[in-house]
Amino acid sequence: MQLQLNRFLLLALALLMSGGLSEAARILFMGPFPAPSHWMWLEHFQRDLLRRGHQVTSVNNHPTKKPHENLTEIIINPSFDIPFHFPKKNIFSMRYTSDFQNLQMWWALGLMTSEHALQDEKLKQLVASTDQHYDLVILEQFFHEAFLMFGHKFNCPVVTIGTMGYADNMDHAMGLLTPWSFIPHLLLPHTDRMSFSQRAYNAYLSLYDSIMRRWYYLPKMQELAVKYFGDAIKGPLPHVHQLERNISLMLINSHRSVDLPRPGMPGLVNVGGAHIQPARPLPAHMQAFIDKATHGVVYFSLGSYMKSTDMPPEKTALILKAFGQLKQQVLWKYENDSIGELPPNVMISPWMPQNDILAHPNIKLFITHGGLFGTQEGIHWGVPMLCIPLYGDQHRNTIKSVREGYARSLVFSKLTVDDLVSNIETLIYEPQYKRSAKQVSQRFRDNPMHPLDEASYWIEYIIRHKGATHLKSQGAFMPLYQYLLLDVLACLLLVLVLTIWLPWRMLRSLRKWWSATTVKARESKKEL
Repeated sequence: MQLQLNRFLLLALALLMSGGLSEAARILFMGPFPAPSHWMWLEHFQRDLLRRGHQVTSVNNHPTKKPHENLTEIIINPSFDIPFHFPKKNIFSMRYTSDFQNLQMWWALGLMTSEHALQDEKLKQLVASTDQHYDLVILEQFFHEAFLMFGHKFNCPVVTIGTMGYADNMDHAMGLLTPWSFIPHLLLPHTDRMSFSQRAYNAYLSLYDSIMRRWYYLPKMQELAVKYFGDAIKGPLPHVHQLERNISLMLINSHRSVDLPRPGMPGLVNVGGAHIQPARPLPAHMQAFIDKATHGVVYFSLGSYMKSTDMPPEKTALILKAFGQLKQQVLWKYENDSIGELPPNVMISPWMPQNDILAHPNIKLFITHGGLFGTQEGIHWGVPMLCIPLYGDQHRNTIKSVREGYARSLVFSKLTVDDLVSNIETLIYEPQYKRSAKQVSQRFRDNPMHPLDEASYWIEYIIRHKGATHLKSQGAFMPLYQYLLLDVLACLLLVLVLTIWLPWRMLRSLRKWWSATTVKARESKKEL
């Protein structure tokens, strides 16, 4: 109760300082990527805007479970079938793909999911509409740049929400050049103290990303934009590269306590942990299960996309055998009843209120795939983690967690009963893991205001001021040669040439001519 009161007072103070509440605005809120975990995070921002009285038209893949009178939904149907293009069985069998393959996968996925969404008939009607207006477009910043054209169509500012954290292109759009000497690429787990080889590789990967994004990926996004918006908007369409630089505000899923310090701009706002709310009461059977666990509880979930039911049967049997050897009770998010006979200390359920479970003081360990949202929840509640990463940023998140001292990791394809039991017991019984988890939790929770309140404040700030070009540097619009002062250096070089090198060359030539003339005169005298 006290936490909620403090949150309200901080919010009221921020609103008072800003000049009062924003009037209700019409907001187009878009999350075209079909992964459930992404929308579960984004929906927190949408709900808060509805709570503040705004009218929201939502474009996404997941119908709300809590209808609201101010909410209009455009549900992309059918949703893009990610497993058809990227089979889950391949994910369980691999350990790592190269960073370059990961980049190409994200670009391909972004292009495919963007076109799939733009083919939806209801979204086509929105593109073709002439009677709609919006005060703001909010878009998930996740490889869907063609959707930035909605901001151009409705002549309104754009706010993006970056689910994966910072990327170089976000810096560029706000007028910064990412310093590759101490800021690792989005896909890399390095610290800001990179060795020479790490810096060289980071520069190579970052340069590849920058060039290929600008001259391969964005042109393909522009083709999509022209294909689906060309007939609906009069006049030539701006390039999506330009539209990126017109974004007013970027809300980034990053937090100063767990992510590296980096150069910033006022238009780049960290909102890591925005989805974490005070714990609510657990279902009665789960509450009793956890309360009665004399040795504590282990909680296991693979998240919302990769499901435990997708695992190979031999891995399921292996994990059950390991859990059966533990003194602890185990809560396992398992999506159906096909698992067979359970050890007496294991409870399964197709859905579990993860945030509320992790908040319980009797939870001793969180076994996770290393997704960013779940990792942040584990950090917030100070729970040690055993990470079993499968794909994407999960490997990066896992390495960072292990390095910070509150986690250990295992490779799914090499999982054994002994390894699983040994790592679980180490994390529970060796006190340094819990100690590290508590320390990082204290840092993560130490915020001047709740990240969701901060995000909504800045969104309403953009609405009040009809955009915010003043939150970014003019560097966003400068060509690279001007940003790096190459033209000034060229001018300086020219001045040096004209004032030093050229006179020196002239004097040298004059001396040679004088010497030659003198020699000729002497020779002429001798002949006489």
